[in-house]
Amino acid sequence: MKRAMICLLLAALVLMSAGVCEEIYYQQITQEEAARILDGEAGFILLDVRTEEEYDEGHIPGAVNLPNEDIAAEEPELLPDRDQMILVYCRSGRRSKEAAAKLAAMGYTQVLEFGGIMDWTGEVISTEAEALIEDDPFEAAEYGSPEDFYEDYGDNFDDFEEAEEYYYEHGGW
Repeated sequence: MKRAMICLLLAALVLMSAGVCEEIYYQQITQEEAARILDGEAGFILLDVRTEEEYDEGHIPGAVNLPNEDIAAEEPELLPDRDQMILVYCRSGRRSKEAAAKLAAMGYTQVLEFGGIMDWTGEVISTEAEALIEDDPFEAAEYGSPEDFYEDYGDNFDDFEEAEEYYYEHGGW
């Protein structure tokens, strides 16, 4: 038994000296830092690592979904550039940490993990609502009120009620 333990320790030392056991790092940032990046930078990927069902119920606008369970040893097609900034989040922060570590281990160099959507104070949108907004030739969500929307696009509807319904269905507030 003692001999087996010594062999295991020696094997671990050899692996560590060969660099096989070196630690892989990602950077953890605050929600505020993530919000600043989302508002002011370009060229990043916002990655939601929750299940597809969780993502569909509500996600940060602009996020793409790649469940943590689907991140394995091979480079995901969704993430072809290993040097692109990737902001990672989940529900509470546990899965995002796991996913960030796996991505860093695969060689991604700019992995930023910022916890969970439970603590997110910014906008959250469902996939259904996002699809309605994306399928909006009149950009209704850009208007402050149904009246303003109707003033510009009323000719495209039978009456104000129809325009108002369209306005709210397509992200108007």
